[in-house]
Amino acid sequence: NVKRPHDLTDQQLAILDVLWTRGEVTANEVHEALAARTGLARGTVGTMLHRLERQGVIAHRADGREFLYRARVTREAVMAARLNGLLGGLFQGDLAAMVSFAVSQSETKPGDVARLR
Repeated sequence: NVKRPHDLTDQQLAILDVLWTRGEVTANEVHEALAARTGLARGTVGTMLHRLERQGVIAHRADGREFLYRARVTREAVMAARLNGLLGGLFQGDLAAMVSFAVSQSETKPGDVARLR
């Protein structure tokens, strides 16, 4: 039962970012990487790791007395799922409307529009 990658919360994505960047890590290493930015308690990180594993998003292996966690989904798969969810949900599958909206809502730099074409 793998959780759909576009349903992940910002905190879950922050945990995955640590795993994508570092490969296999302990719960303590995830906590240390996120503590200043998210304020998550060590126990909360452990609970979130357990839930992500139960959802099939991450996996662990035992290394002595510690668990090493790793991502089972790629960053690209999550980005694609989130983009497809956004495209389908808010823009009814209209890619041009989504890009047009994104361009109209952000500061564009010289050459951005040409790169989009």
